[in-house]
Amino acid sequence: MYGVPCYNVSNLVKFMEENLKKIAAVLFLSNQAVSLTELKKITELTELDQNSLENIFTELNNRLLTVGLILIRDTNRNNKNYEQQEIIIAVQKEMSEIAKKIRQNELEGDLTPAALQVITICAYLNGASSNEISFIRGVQSSQSIRTLSARGLIKNNNSKYFLTIECLQSLGISKIEELEEFEKTRQDFQERLNETKQESIQEPVAANA
Repeated sequence: MYGVPCYNVSNLVKFMEENLKKIAAVLFLSNQAVSLTELKKITELTELDQNSLENIFTELNNRLLTVGLILIRDTNRNNKNYEQQEIIIAVQKEMSEIAKKIRQNELEGDLTPAALQVITICAYLNGASSNEISFIRGVQSSQSIRTLSARGLIKNNNSKYFLTIECLQSLGISKIEELEEFEKTRQDFQERLNETKQESIQEPVAANA
């Protein structure tokens, strides 16, 4: 049933629970829609069949519903290609007002230290991918990236994030090379990036910020 030998109910339940935790962790840390293909690759569950996955998704959604969350799946793409469907953890409709307040604060409140770190990395590297930003900071950074993008302070170009003209303007510069000790700091960031990529092979990246 689950693509692996399971000889009794106890083993079956344990197997399902372990994989449910893996899937929930990836969706939580990603903080954005993840394709099923990518999800199976990250969790190393490529051998699971459709029935097994559906059972896990159903159980995960049932648990999320008890804490104000819900599992959303791209059903339109699901009808065309099961593996390419996208999945995300979101808040339930009843919690939408709370979510709205949080989003509003992201757009209007002061930038957090995490967001300022992302701006600094994007500036001194003259463009950085989401993974590179997270490698350097040591935590997942999709939330800060989303906030900065919504504010128009960074933009995505070929999977790398760059400062916008508006951001440069707010920093009082016309080009990133005018930043203090630009070349030295850029080299430091690049070295740190190379180091953290090596370290990440042994250590997981922390939760989102």
